[in-house]
Amino acid sequence: MKVKEGLIKKFLKFSYGSWFGLILGLFTTMLTTRILKPDDFGKASLFELFLKLGLIFTILGTDQSFVRFFYEEKSEKRGALLLNSIKIPMFSTIILAIIVLIFYSPITYFIIDNESLLFAIVLVVEIFLQTTFRYGQLVIRMQQQGNLYSIIQILRRISKLLFIVILFLLLGSSFEVLVYSNVITLLVLSLIVIYFGKDFWSLKNIKIKNVKHSQSEIIKYGAPFVLTIFITWLFESFDKIALRQWSDFEELGLYSAAIQLVALVMVLKQTFSTFWLPVAYEKFESNPEDKSFFRYISIIISFLMFFVAILSIAGKEIIVTFLGQEFKKAAVIMPFLIFMPLFYTISEVTVMGINFYKKTVWHIVISAIACITNVIGNWILVPKYGAIGASLATAFSFIVFFTVRTQISQKYYKINFPLIKIYTMVAIVSIYAFYSIFSSVIWINISVGTMLIIILFSIFYKDLLYIYKNRKAILG
Repeated sequence: MKVKEGLIKKFLKFSYGSWFGLILGLFTTMLTTRILKPDDFGKASLFELFLKLGLIFTILGTDQSFVRFFYEEKSEKRGALLLNSIKIPMFSTIILAIIVLIFYSPITYFIIDNESLLFAIVLVVEIFLQTTFRYGQLVIRMQQQGNLYSIIQILRRISKLLFIVILFLLLGSSFEVLVYSNVITLLVLSLIVIYFGKDFWSLKNIKIKNVKHSQSEIIKYGAPFVLTIFITWLFESFDKIALRQWSDFEELGLYSAAIQLVALVMVLKQTFSTFWLPVAYEKFESNPEDKSFFRYISIIISFLMFFVAILSIAGKEIIVTFLGQEFKKAAVIMPFLIFMPLFYTISEVTVMGINFYKKTVWHIVISAIACITNVIGNWILVPKYGAIGASLATAFSFIVFFTVRTQISQKYYKINFPLIKIYTMVAIVSIYAFYSIFSSVIWINISVGTMLIIILFSIFYKDLLYIYKNRKAILG
């Protein structure tokens, strides 16, 4: 599947699973916030946080190498590239398992407020399954099989919901319900993605010789990402760690529930990131001089993200009705959490100069600056303001993240992004988010949001009209 295939059609193939997943996810959130207390929700979210940490130190950046080298490898040798890439995570998983099992006591106490060898084992098993599933998804992504990718996303949501119901009936109201349902779901889906990518996973690929990218090259390219991704993890996760350290599990649970309320924006972030990387690399390889393509994509995605962000803030009092009664306070935490997926998604376009020219060391610097900003912000605000303080600190750090990412990328691949328009909307949406924290009157929030949407259209109108009129030439 080539770039010449319509990008809108390609985006829809990758996205419909996420939109169905959004509906199923909201239903799952409605269910879990009614069967679990906020502190149980907080424990489950912290468990997932450390799962992601474990994943960083098992994959070791080899997934980034696989994505980067995929189109440089001949199609008949891409299976060998997969096996070369995944050997390293399998070995590192064994080492991590030994470490986790030796130090299970302090690890599990911090995560679930209880020392448990069983949960240390569950954590290791889930890391292994998540690693397998990650590569299975990448095989599908890099072949740009959008329909299959979306179906798997839907299956993931359905499976998790089904197992949550079953485990609730067996175990009752407990955070273990969320943890175990995720493990079983990952097991099922790992088998499915391996089946559909069986040509890549076949052991016959071990015999393939003269692969363009050796294991040493895979490690060399991917290794710098480990520190980068770890710092990014700390950057994106320190809000929850701060709430665990300086507040309590109930505040953490409310904060985690508030994150579920920005699911619509999260879906756009995940879908666009999934679809964008293969398209961007292939476009650059085929025509690196076509910078206008990246400018127009940035305009479209900026408009869409701000549009959905405003809608989410305007309807926060309505959206919060999806949560259980004990989670209603999440509405005041939500507005600034919108900034996380908002700025990450836009920066996925503006950062590509760094990736195109393989200047990956800059990712470490960028993440470190944003991380330090986030840590200082949470250290100042969380002890006094709890979850609201965490959301404010995190929002500001993501603005810093976007700004630094964009400016450094421009050094290598200068594109005329609509930065003035973006920062104008940043100021407007920030004022609106502050206001909405203190306002719970639905009709006023919606009225203000409607005015902001009109302003958004007026700012991007000319660009969007030009893109629409020339959509075939620009987007294929």
